[in-house]
Amino acid sequence: MRSVFSKAAFLVLLIGIIGCGSSDQRKTSSTPPVGSEPQPASQSTADSTPKRYHLEGTVVSIDRQQKRVIVDGKDIPGFMGAMTMPYPVADDQTPNRVRPGDQITADIVAAGSDIHLDNVVVVKAGAKK
Repeated sequence: MRSVFSKAAFLVLLIGIIGCGSSDQRKTSSTPPVGSEPQPASQSTADSTPKRYHLEGTVVSIDRQQKRVIVDGKDIPGFMGAMTMPYPVADDQTPNRVRPGDQITADIVAAGSDIHLDNVVVVKAGAKK
């Protein structure tokens, strides 16, 4: 069984993953090569430009007060492995539309340290209790 991560642990994990980026983004040097002209510093918008990742998973529980849905998510290639974790949601209706056991798809929207679920769709309703 997968463990539930705290929001803080998730944010630390996400910042680390986003910080990895492509090899082109990591090839920065403060010292220009010999014989080259200095170039003006460019401002990076990587932290503020939202990135979207497709999530598929099963709702484990809902925290309506915090507007979070805890999801047992499948592997997201290029972003993170399969794990159970809480996700803030973009709207007030989502915590009232989903139930534990529902299979969902959603977009994980990540912009810097801001992360939330958007476009949450129940693809298969869980068993009613």
